[in-house]
Amino acid sequence: MKHFLLAFGVLALFFPQTATAQLRYLNFNVSMNGGYSMLNHQTDFQNTALYYEYSNYAEILNIHGIPGYSWEDFESDMELRDAFKQPRLGVKGQLMYRDWPIILEGEAMSSTSDYTKASYAVSAGLGKYFYFADSSVYFSFFSGYKYVFQDFGFGSKTLINSVGNDVIRGNLSKIFAPQNTIGKPSGDLFALHFSFAKSLDWYYRWSVGLEGYYEVDLTDKVVRGSRMTNYGASIFLRYRIFGQNFEPSRYYPNPGGGRRHRY
Repeated sequence: MKHFLLAFGVLALFFPQTATAQLRYLNFNVSMNGGYSMLNHQTDFQNTALYYEYSNYAEILNIHGIPGYSWEDFESDMELRDAFKQPRLGVKGQLMYRDWPIILEGEAMSSTSDYTKASYAVSAGLGKYFYFADSSVYFSFFSGYKYVFQDFGFGSKTLINSVGNDVIRGNLSKIFAPQNTIGKPSGDLFALHFSFAKSLDWYYRWSVGLEGYYEVDLTDKVVRGSRMTNYGASIFLRYRIFGQNFEPSRYYPNPGGGRRHRY
């Protein structure tokens, strides 16, 4: 029993120290992102609350002696579209361990359906940073699973912004606000991100770059027929809160200017 207690005590002391020692190998970046995205929601409008708007409108026309107003007429007047652009702004965080090709991401961005609404998501997958030129320019990529916790713009705002007619869209935005009109505002996506960036300081803490992304909705269509599939690009300003340089053995700051090689 004494040997067991002694072993347990040693492990209790060893593991916290080991875990603490490993923390210095973590790399954590945050970035401010701003750009545009294209949402391909592919909604079947006749299975949404928009169909009720059409039915009411057709009935009003019929009362006024204008019968035969078809769904195709309604679709043409509304200029309905199953894809549209929106500005995207927000913050992303990225966690890595040493130079392992595993990346965890979290984001709080504006919705792909409406830039005035927020969307929260986490991602996990494979990725890597590749430095070239004088080691101040790098390319990075990420590929993996993304889970959208809540997209507050996905739903009625998706339908409203699918209306291409500016006047009708403006009027509709004042009266049209059904709840969960196209299913739950969360989902599973496959994400592919890639970026080019340049470091701005000696210690590679600040960098600015361009990121492109493509995200495919994997959510079962029985659960939600409308898609969160989107693609786009954004400019980012990234800051490394803590972590080591990715290439500490190649370059180090030169007070006289330029980047001096170690060899």
